[in-house]
Amino acid sequence: MNEAFRDSLTIAGASNFRSLGGLPAAGGRRIRPHALMRAERLSGLSAEDWGQLAAAGLVTVCDLRSETERAEHPNAIPEGLGIREVHCEVLNDVRSDMSIVRLLVDDPTPRGAERLMIKLYRRLPGHMAATMRTLVELLIDDRAPLLIHCSAGKDRTGFAIAMLLRSLEVPDELIVEDYLESRAWPGREGHRASLSRRLGIVVPESNIHDVVSTVLDVREAYLAAALEAMAQEYGSVERYLESEAGLDAAKRESLRARLLA
Repeated sequence: MNEAFRDSLTIAGASNFRSLGGLPAAGGRRIRPHALMRAERLSGLSAEDWGQLAAAGLVTVCDLRSETERAEHPNAIPEGLGIREVHCEVLNDVRSDMSIVRLLVDDPTPRGAERLMIKLYRRLPGHMAATMRTLVELLIDDRAPLLIHCSAGKDRTGFAIAMLLRSLEVPDELIVEDYLESRAWPGREGHRASLSRRLGIVVPESNIHDVVSTVLDVREAYLAAALEAMAQEYGSVERYLESEAGLDAAKRESLRARLLA
């Protein structure tokens, strides 16, 4: 993405981290500095990293991971920074729901993995509905700057961020660019071994590398599947946000007033 749009903030312990402040939005305005941030799991952050986030004004961390994921890689936010942590468990990920892994039984190939990811994304609007409502309420309640994260920071987090950017009228092409930026995420290799063990239950060893690469990828077809599911069930993204996140016209304007400058 064109870095001229976006706030610059580098966190050494989270390679899929980025701040979305500065992106153009509704009415010629831009997202306030560091008002929205996104990342993978935060267990690798140092005290210096947390200090940088605190200096950027971070108020709230919203963790989308399951209880099991949190126990395995806890965030351990240092005391005294005044950062509130909110748990919004979303069980729609190969790391958090074993039933998703078993979708590969009939076709344990990269093609089957892509179908799994598309199915996962089609389920995201429903699985994320309560979380989207929580995020909207937090932001309207002046709980920004807000950092949203999950384990890899690409699927659950990617959907949540895409919906919030859409509600702020960030141009669609920039939303897709931000989503696809996780493709270049250096830390993905750190997830490969654990994901290979998990998927190895149903995937032959000869296929495991390519299957894991497909699951760790971000593709336009994945995000498009979530958008298509919303269009089919709700008519549009905006109607989904109004119905499930409570984002009616008044709250949409309130959200923009708090996040845009």
